[in-house]
Amino acid sequence: MTRHAWTFALACGLIAPLQSQAQAQHTDDEIELLRFMGTPIGALPPIALPMPASRNHSYWSGRLQTGYRKAPDGSALPAVAGGVDFQYRGGSLFGVVAGWQKRDCGPLDSSCGGHALFGARALINLMTGGSAMAGLLRDNSTTSTLGTKIGIGYAPNVVSGVNACTIDFGLPFSVAKRRQRPRLAAYVTPGVAWDFSCGSGGPSSRKSYLTDFGFGLQQVGNRSLDIYFGMQKVFRSRAGLQAGISFTYVRLP
Repeated sequence: MTRHAWTFALACGLIAPLQSQAQAQHTDDEIELLRFMGTPIGALPPIALPMPASRNHSYWSGRLQTGYRKAPDGSALPAVAGGVDFQYRGGSLFGVVAGWQKRDCGPLDSSCGGHALFGARALINLMTGGSAMAGLLRDNSTTSTLGTKIGIGYAPNVVSGVNACTIDFGLPFSVAKRRQRPRLAAYVTPGVAWDFSCGSGGPSSRKSYLTDFGFGLQQVGNRSLDIYFGMQKVFRSRAGLQAGISFTYVRLP
């Protein structure tokens, strides 16, 4: 065997264990968390359930979102995405989103790669009220909205060739004061989500309880622009807190 062949064989022998060690360094619990954090439900900040502008019209809106959280090993997981939503006659809303999540591992190795993320959601407006909440807050301009949320997410190759899929359900509740612009809105969404490896190997499905919350400024500058500051708490060890900002623009008639 020539010297070059011996060198190549030696290099392969050294690289193979390193690759195996890199793939084995994630525990099942870490992979489950990274699956959850890699799809829109875990990577992007929550948005308030929109108030019905009119029951006689349907609306298109666009959104830009950026989120940030820490992975179980402490690396940063910034994400950015854009989406389109359709609100049918001021009630139920259906939307899609696509974006990218990057993994930052520190100053010496600033990037550990990244992956795309995709999602779809449905927000169903169950009840809109005003008098009870207005009386509680002593402000007749106050309105509230209660609904239900169903979402699905997908992200390829979140770690070591493992794909991620999520299904989530929630009960979004929003309160907004309409006396002046910009309107101040507060929102909270308790929910549950399941993450699993779709089309790839990995640990079995895992259920997570979570709460989304935040506040927003609606009709900033004009009637179409809203800004939301959202956070998410997942009731699992090493899940951390997610935070981010969302901008939505509603196309009004």
